Amino acid sequence: MNNYLISISIRNLARQKRRNFFLGLAIAIGMMILVISNAFTNGISDVMFNRIMRWVTGHVTISFNEKGNIRREVCRDRERMISAIMESDGETVSEIDESIGTFAKAIGNGSADNIILVAVDLSKSVDAKKLKETEESFKMVEGSFYDLKRTDIENAAILSEEKARYLNVRKNDVIRLRFRNIYGQDQAARLTVTGIMKNSNIFMQPVVFSEMSNVRHVMGFRPWETGNINVVLKNPKKDAVALADRIHEKLTPGRAIIYGTLAYAGNSTPVAVTGYRSDNESLAKLAGILEPSGNSEIKKDGAFISAKLAKRMGINSGSRVLVNYPNKFEEKSSVFPIKITGTFNGDINDNLIIVNEADFYNAYYDNLPRVSPENTAPAFSLAETHPLSALLATEWILLKRTANTDELKKKYQDMGKQKWKATLVDVRTMYESASDILKLEGVLNIITFSAVLVLFFIILIGVINTLRMTIKERTREIGTIRAIGMQKSDVRAIFILESFFLTLISCLAGIALAFITMRLLSLVHFEMQDNPMGMLLIQNHLHFMPSSGGIVFNLLLILLMAVATAYFPARRAAGLSPANALRHYE
Repeated sequence: MNNYLISISIRNLARQKRRNFFLGLAIAIGMMILVISNAFTNGISDVMFNRIMRWVTGHVTISFNEKGNIRREVCRDRERMISAIMESDGETVSEIDESIGTFAKAIGNGSADNIILVAVDLSKSVDAKKLKETEESFKMVEGSFYDLKRTDIENAAILSEEKARYLNVRKNDVIRLRFRNIYGQDQAARLTVTGIMKNSNIFMQPVVFSEMSNVRHVMGFRPWETGNINVVLKNPKKDAVALADRIHEKLTPGRAIIYGTLAYAGNSTPVAVTGYRSDNESLAKLAGILEPSGNSEIKKDGAFISAKLAKRMGINSGSRVLVNYPNKFEEKSSVFPIKITGTFNGDINDNLIIVNEADFYNAYYDNLPRVSPENTAPAFSLAETHPLSALLATEWILLKRTANTDELKKKYQDMGKQKWKATLVDVRTMYESASDILKLEGVLNIITFSAVLVLFFIILIGVINTLRMTIKERTREIGTIRAIGMQKSDVRAIFILESFFLTLISCLAGIALAFITMRLLSLVHFEMQDNPMGMLLIQNHLHFMPSSGGIVFNLLLILLMAVATAYFPARRAAGLSPANALRHYE
């Protein structure tokens, strides 16, 4: 019986071709707009997060700003940070990249301009997918992107067509750079142009690429150091925020302490050295806790030694002492010269020296101390509840997590106002770095939702009007089939099935039209080299990314709306009295 009802429904659709054609066309156009809107929105997200953000910041970024300097991006313990990432959830991680770069003044042939020197690590193995993405992102006009591997020339580099034109340089020409290295020293270097690329993204035009080892060398990075760390994920939309939260928890800093040997006047003894916060509020609290002896005064540039240790070693205010400590990454020791400005009586540690944070972090970061060296003072420990605990130096300062670009901007504005001496560590995701793009995606989703509403009203009005006319025209037919024994439920099912099949065929046609339209639009070439919107294109073409899940969801939603809309007119038709229906005349 079910197959019979389906046959009747399809036959009835074919009998009213003109009316069903226009209603079906309206539904098909609505479905086409819906599919294209979703595909364009997904395409923007794909370009932004999996192509631009992947290359620029990764899906999750751990940034380091030493001594609060936003341009001094250096991490002094690369392996520790990478271990924290892998321990957080290594299964979700696709790649871990080092992000090293600097602003520089480039001097070409008779012209100079500002550039951004960016390191590219070509030592990693590259699969076919990433190779294709690289070629799409960096379209070469001259040379090959992999010419950066060349070692027969000095610091191979690739720059944009626009920057090459401005600097008046060509392939094989030399560019001279002036920049500041990670120690804040002014330096110079030479780059050899091995390639010129064409880039439709205006934000990439000032970028000059060079191989990772070359950039590390000219900027002064040691083997165990790096810049920011970018993490690329297998499923960024699902895992980015959760992974960033776990990494943030892993990076809670410990106490920053230098264990070494104090040398003075031919005598030596094991000591522990730490730093203290030097803002006015912290200094006032320190004075109450440390109980400086004699004429000692807690100053911003001070260094204080325990009174017991000072008496034992014969150290007075104004004495200059040396602390030798073993390095963490090299089999050698460093020397930390300290000018003692006072002593303290607080019952904290008899072998402790507390130094202002500026001098302390200079020594601490220049050569990280070994964590547990032998033959040194007993480990210095302090309960978290101790009033001095919040005033002493930590390994770094971990910034709070943020949710969007506005919060991130505010955080960095506040960071600039504070005169931090420690390294600031920030863990953020692509959503903080590019939440404005998410706003654009939200706008497009609103447009898509509006298309759904329009489509709903088309279905609502069209189906009701069509069924009303159909029922009126087929009243005698309804009476006939009811008189020969067809049940009310079967009559109702016929009209619902007619609406269902009309909507299904129209939606399938709309999906096919959408794919044809997207294909035609993706063939259109856009020249947007000086327009920020060019960043949303791939090789100057629109990028559509239809989602099979989204298409199926929209299809089922529209079918549900059509069936729900058709139910009440169909029930009215089924409720007609056979006798009255047979007596009906137009």
